[in-house]
Amino acid sequence: NIKKVYSCFMKKLLGIMALCLLWSTFSAAEVEKVLKEIKKNKDIAQGFNNVKEYDQRNKWRITNKKILESDKNTRKHILQIVNKNDGFPTRHGSQSIRFEVRDGDSWGWDSRNDRERVELIICCFEKKTHWNAWSIYLPKDFPIIFPTKVAMGQFHGSGDNPPEFMFQNQFDKYSKSKSGGYWVTPAESISDHVSKKLLDQKDMLGKWNDILVNVKWTHKDAGFFKIWINGKLTYEHRGKTHLKGEEIEHQLGIYRSFVSRSPGPDPTQIVFYDELRYAKTCKKLKLKDLGYSCEDIENQSLK
Repeated sequence: NIKKVYSCFMKKLLGIMALCLLWSTFSAAEVEKVLKEIKKNKDIAQGFNNVKEYDQRNKWRITNKKILESDKNTRKHILQIVNKNDGFPTRHGSQSIRFEVRDGDSWGWDSRNDRERVELIICCFEKKTHWNAWSIYLPKDFPIIFPTKVAMGQFHGSGDNPPEFMFQNQFDKYSKSKSGGYWVTPAESISDHVSKKLLDQKDMLGKWNDILVNVKWTHKDAGFFKIWINGKLTYEHRGKTHLKGEEIEHQLGIYRSFVSRSPGPDPTQIVFYDELRYAKTCKKLKLKDLGYSCEDIENQSLK
């Protein structure tokens, strides 16, 4: 009887140890998990099976491969799929994506060029008219870290030129204050390079905001780039939208540049994204579950 009890105890102990080891491995590989799961997670991302990079469809990437070559235990915090049941914010459904950048979160090219960054990338969009949507959430304690520059999304060409359109949490040169908020900045190569504020900082903290983009990607003058914020048309650019010969990719996350401008280490920043959607028409985005009507959206114009 003692042998049977001991044998049973050892089996249970070994089982617990195996589960602990599995959990440890699982929790330390959050980046790899996200890259694998985002492809099939319709709770968070929809429509990207139509996005093709070379011979692979719906191929999500992380900012650079050096992150994947680094020690998993030092970067397991940077990118996670999180659950509503665990107390994390979600826009719709039960899951969202959590990005976290701490002082020193820099790999490869970024570490040599005064950057700290964690971004998801999806490539490449067709040179046609289509729609992109995403929702963004900043925790109530999200810090403004000016003079460090913080980007939270960009449409970027495949070359080394500046991004065609970048979304930033930035300094307001007009009010001369560390105002933060959500801004869009077009590249100098396609426009006047003037930033436009889309949201105030106070309207981003502790709440979800829905971003909708309708764009015609072209290196000719017939292009356009429109942005709706929470269902309201807020920004419109007309003219070329990318440089000739470049592919277009979408990046989302936290991208801190010129970090040496700050007198000391910048504080940790956390951003949540949800409802990443892509389609060739507004109707196919299925925005009704977020409370929007495509008929209303498409009938809007800037006054």
